Amino acid sequence: MATPAAEGSDTRANVLAIESARQAAVDRTRRPRWLVAAYSLTLGAAFGMATLRTPTAWAVAGILFVSGVVGFLIINPRLRRRKGRLLKVNGGSTVILIAMIAAMTFIGQFPPAGSWQPWFAIGVGVAFAAVGYLYIRWDDADTAKKLATGDFDPSDLMP
Repeated sequence: MATPAAEGSDTRANVLAIESARQAAVDRTRRPRWLVAAYSLTLGAAFGMATLRTPTAWAVAGILFVSGVVGFLIINPRLRRRKGRLLKVNGGSTVILIAMIAAMTFIGQFPPAGSWQPWFAIGVGVAFAAVGYLYIRWDDADTAKKLATGDFDPSDLMP
């Protein structure tokens, strides 16, 4: 018969094995970093171009935006590493997304002095790309973790 100390160490080993298996599932089901980086950089460049406030820059920004979104919508399903998604009704990711969009919209409302261009546009584009990249990676990690741990309501599963 096993001693209580031996049973405790077996339990601890089992918990560690389960946690490492969950972490492996989280790591394997995330989107590739290069795809998220390409998407974020494309949309960051579009937003930066839009802050130049010229018709040509707006046209280029529109082309970049549409090509980035369409490219992501075409490539993402082909590289999907898991089936199904979670409907997140807790509001945490929605609040973060709204705050990010509101901050970037607020920044874009004020035309900078002419001497600040093109550095203002470059800075805004880089900031938008960085925040977008971090948001998408965080959202992917949160979803994968919830799927791996079963920390969701069954009605939240989407095909």
